[in-house]
Amino acid sequence: MAAPRDWLGTVEAEGIAGRQGSSGVEVVFPSDPATPAPLCPHGPTLLFVKVNQGKEEARRFYACSACRDRKECNFFQWEDEKLSGARLAAREAHNRKCQPPLSRTQCVERYSQFYMEDSFCHYNMFNHHFFDGKAALEVCRTFLQEDKGEGVIMVTDPPFGGLVEPLAVTFKKLIAMWKEGQSQDSSHKELPMFWIFPYFFESRIRQFFPSFCMLDYQVDYDNHALYKHGKTGRKQSPVRIFTNIPPNKIILPSEEGYRFCASCQRYVSLENQHCEHCNSCTSKDGRKWNHCFLCKKCVKPSWIHCSICSHCALPDHSCGGPRDGCFICGELDHKRSTCPKITTSKKVNKAVRKQKQRKSNKMKMGTTKGNQ
Repeated sequence: MAAPRDWLGTVEAEGIAGRQGSSGVEVVFPSDPATPAPLCPHGPTLLFVKVNQGKEEARRFYACSACRDRKECNFFQWEDEKLSGARLAAREAHNRKCQPPLSRTQCVERYSQFYMEDSFCHYNMFNHHFFDGKAALEVCRTFLQEDKGEGVIMVTDPPFGGLVEPLAVTFKKLIAMWKEGQSQDSSHKELPMFWIFPYFFESRIRQFFPSFCMLDYQVDYDNHALYKHGKTGRKQSPVRIFTNIPPNKIILPSEEGYRFCASCQRYVSLENQHCEHCNSCTSKDGRKWNHCFLCKKCVKPSWIHCSICSHCALPDHSCGGPRDGCFICGELDHKRSTCPKITTSKKVNKAVRKQKQRKSNKMKMGTTKGNQ
């Protein structure tokens, strides 16, 4: 239903491009949506917008929350598009026919030998959608709040092609559901979480969950051609565990090449050497990183300091490339979603679109009169 793990190389490139601030597609979460999102076979769709630095915000559209490949789900609708009753009815019929396989009955048949019927749900984690409706929602709520939530740990290993923002929004909804069962004295507690995801999304994940840290443990998959131990696998897995559990409480196996750093009070890989200048074990990808005294931080061993850009990068990088910052105003201290000028920008874009529409209508009317 969602993007396969084989896309990881592509996702890494997209993640780097996103951090550089050039262009891409962003998810939009309206604070007070006037109308509910349209449905596709995978539940409520998400609102997207294509953004390019230095250009006005493009027209927003709805697309599938789970599938990155249009061959898997080709749903597309402009945000301001009006649909006839006939098209809506046809879409509803299509959604029923193409709903993902594995109904609750099939789930029961598949998992009953391992779990009780009230221990699992058919669920889309990209939009917090329960395919079996309120009954499945209550199964989840009951599970999270059993014994006041004591002993519950959330472990999630989503497809790497998925976007961080929708996942974070969903996880916060599950956390809120768990908190409903907490007493007033325990309101400060956090639901323990393990989020398995590539290391290069660390800043994005910590943007939504500041209390999270990234463990050095490299997650491998026995049934994956690239991310597993052995001669055919990659030398270093890019997959890590993000958690809100204090890292000094998580013991990593020494037989797999991990050691405890007394200064950092956490387990790190053997290659991750403690930097005296940063006062931290700085490596993110399992290799030994080098300290750059000009940047005042450690960087990947393949990077060099560029005198033109005044920061470290790959030797063949483009100095004229875009940098982090806001797509709307160009400032570097915030992103587009938190820009104070975003409301003004939307009003201007809306006015421009209306003006273009009026011109288009006048041209159509002129053409019609000329043909009469």
